[in-house]
Amino acid sequence: MAGLHDTDIKLDNNWQLTSAANGDAPLASDKECIIQDIRLEALSQEGELFYDEDWGWSLLDFMQVQDDELERIEIEQRIRTKLSRREEIDNETIKIGLSFQDDKMTVKTTFKFIDDSKQYNLEVL
Repeated sequence: MAGLHDTDIKLDNNWQLTSAANGDAPLASDKECIIQDIRLEALSQEGELFYDEDWGWSLLDFMQVQDDELERIEIEQRIRTKLSRREEIDNETIKIGLSFQDDKMTVKTTFKFIDDSKQYNLEVL
């Protein structure tokens, strides 16, 4: 799990490597790195990362579920638990919105880092 002071290879919105004008792979660091890591974790299944079996939100578990209050609570609780594992995030600021349309679930999450007033948004389709 990436932290605030980590660095990783920067990926584009289609999860492909980006390239700089000189041909090198640009790097994501600090908050950009942790946001990228959260996005990757949100789209991953638990256990996909061989060295951290708890990493991954496993949202595919909710494919084909009925849109009811109990399912929404379970999804929101899972996301809140996964984000709360990151000590850099202010748990009191985590907000989760869900929408279901035509067999498609959209998750909109907002949060703030500790000692940072900026709100960060994450949308997973």
